[in-house]
Amino acid sequence: MSISHRTNRLKLVGTPNVEQLQNGRYQLTVSCTTINRREDWYSANKSRIFPDFGSLQSAEMSIDGLAPRTGEAYADMRLVSVQSSTQGELYIVTLVYQTLGATFVQVKDDTVILQENGLRTVSRKSIAKAGTDIPTDDKDIGVDYIDHQIDAETAVRCFLSSYEIDDTDSYREFTRTYIQAGTLSVSESNESEGVIKVTTTFLVTEGTTVGPVIARTTGEFAGLKTISVTTLQDSDGQSIVHGGANTVHQYNRMVDFTYPGVVSIVGDVITRTGSLVTNLYNFNLEPPVQAKIESRVSVIFQTSADIVAGDFTFNDGDAGGAATALWNPTEWASTYMSGIAWNYSPFSETKGLRGYRINTALDGVTEVAGAAGDNIYSHLGVVVFTAKSPLFLAKDIVTTPGSLKACINGVSDSTGRETIVNGRRIFASTPYRMEVSGGPTNPAGVKFTLDVDLRPAFSDVNGNTYYKKTIITSTIPAQ
Repeated sequence: MSISHRTNRLKLVGTPNVEQLQNGRYQLTVSCTTINRREDWYSANKSRIFPDFGSLQSAEMSIDGLAPRTGEAYADMRLVSVQSSTQGELYIVTLVYQTLGATFVQVKDDTVILQENGLRTVSRKSIAKAGTDIPTDDKDIGVDYIDHQIDAETAVRCFLSSYEIDDTDSYREFTRTYIQAGTLSVSESNESEGVIKVTTTFLVTEGTTVGPVIARTTGEFAGLKTISVTTLQDSDGQSIVHGGANTVHQYNRMVDFTYPGVVSIVGDVITRTGSLVTNLYNFNLEPPVQAKIESRVSVIFQTSADIVAGDFTFNDGDAGGAATALWNPTEWASTYMSGIAWNYSPFSETKGLRGYRINTALDGVTEVAGAAGDNIYSHLGVVVFTAKSPLFLAKDIVTTPGSLKACINGVSDSTGRETIVNGRRIFASTPYRMEVSGGPTNPAGVKFTLDVDLRPAFSDVNGNTYYKKTIITSTIPAQ
């Protein structure tokens, strides 16, 4: 460099200081002194000692300027700072130049901030000479992106969230901020019946979620679009409905259960002095009883609007396996008796007993084969017995569910004093019948489905309706 710097009015002081910047840029600091320290600070002389910002280091300032020697000037070295000061008797002018070309160059490597949610923010600052056009592919917020990589990691896509332009007479500085696309946040809240509502907020692009989507909203974060998606999951993080249905919650509770009343045929024997025996056959009734029993409640969400047969044999996973059926008796017990009472008074009587089942044990009733006789008895057109003598008695018991029956068919004694049927004295040597039939089986010790409730629960954002099914099961304890 010449002894003078760009003009005869500025003389170098010492050697210029050169600093190497990143990405092939340099900073040059030149200290000069003026020829006439008494006048050069005047306003009239400022153009001779203060170059224009952005002017090249190699450019001459005025007609009396001096061109640099070959190899002395740096390419694109432009003035960014000018200041003056005094050092003793000297009036010092300090000029600072930086490499500023016609294309943007990063000032330094990216500044990276990792957020708590694991996403990163990348700040990238570039610089060029004043007036340089901003690249068109670096200004579309939410669209333009970079694939950013730290060391040997897999690159992640970060979208432009904001940019800032800082203009001076020397340079144009262009700062861009990128934010990694991904999951901003997951909020979870426990709803009723074991349902967990999960709201996942995505940045820029919507990611994968689990469970039916019941809400979707958009917002803004750091200049970028956010998409918040609300889904419903079970406690294991699965969709509340998968494969068409899903048991999301189970718990125990006490429910009302009515034990059916019991009707049975029982026999009593009265023995008198002189060995006279009277057999009394009666319908014995034990009334229904309502009690609280422990039951298992299973909550299921499904896409079907149907209650199906499999719900009645539902397996709640507890001891006892699957339920045998729905406890829903469709018939109750009935009693029937027929014969000829004293004084040739015939009777035939049927009674329905709502809420009753039958006991087929026939306690206290003893079969008697008897001798051959002339008594024949038919019931509903079917011959029950023939050629039977007085005191004959036979049992008829059916224990098949749906066809339950217990009855006695017999012939009274020859005097008409030893056979009483439900309070009626049977005429001597005549046939009679007592029967209990119908009703449900004994529920004690059997696992039943007690109730199935199905109702609409919610609709997703596409208008699909989901249903909540509640199944109550219980192994009925002994009464």
